[in-house]
Amino acid sequence: MPTFVPVKKIIALILFAVYLISSTELRELAKLPVLIQHFNEHRQLDRQITFAEYLTDHYNNLPHTDNDEERDNQLPFKRVDSNVMFSPVIPPTGIIALRKPVTPIASDELFSRNVHFFPSATVSKIWQPPRSGSSLTIRG
Repeated sequence: MPTFVPVKKIIALILFAVYLISSTELRELAKLPVLIQHFNEHRQLDRQITFAEYLTDHYNNLPHTDNDEERDNQLPFKRVDSNVMFSPVIPPTGIIALRKPVTPIASDELFSRNVHFFPSATVSKIWQPPRSGSSLTIRG
């Protein structure tokens, strides 16, 4: 059955391409010819304009003033469509049963916290927060 392997790869690549184009911003790349055409339109009006100036003029945050806003909105990456957030994942139906919580093996009665506690004035001084204005004294 080695003849089906290339067909499976081709089908997988086609499905992957359809997914990328339909659910990501990759479909904006299909608008690249519009970008080139619109640059040529501006080039006919102003022979001195460079492609970098054209991109800066159309993609910066300043208002664009050449009275072709409808054409500018057809350029790639000019608008964010809301259907990009579409996910083809189908949520599971029915109720999802969660496992019961694990009960602890040992209880507090078996391990008392105060059985081996011996209060000590020296040990309690170690865990005191530093006092403001106090200096460190070294005793020898």
